[in-house]
Amino acid sequence: MECKNCGARIPDERAELGYDYCSRRVCVDTCLQPLDVIAVAVNKASDQYVLGRDLDLSEPPARGSTPREGGWLSGLRTKEPVKAPNRSSTPARIAQLEAELDAALATEHDPARRAKLVNDYNAKVRRLNIRYRRSAQRHA
Repeated sequence: MECKNCGARIPDERAELGYDYCSRRVCVDTCLQPLDVIAVAVNKASDQYVLGRDLDLSEPPARGSTPREGGWLSGLRTKEPVKAPNRSSTPARIAQLEAELDAALATEHDPARRAKLVNDYNAKVRRLNIRYRRSAQRHA
């Protein structure tokens, strides 16, 4: 039997194993088909193996091509560092909550609704750091 790539003679034992190309590096790189089995991770169990053609996946990159920058994990992080949200200080947030409460109380005349607004305000303030809440009261 002859190699389908270069025409050289293939050893009989290699032909018996089902190969139709020789073991030279050039022929192996040209003729070798990558394995089409994908391991699927399963929670609290061993991986399950699935044929790639059974999944709806995009084609893998050509063999020998340069990988994209960062590989498949690159989509998990952004290219530029994430900045912390611009949060105001605790006294400023308390002052904003107080202003919102005053505006809501000015338009509400029902005693039950007013009590609910005050309770909601108190719950929001309790979620803030108490040490700063005391300093906000001193500044007022």
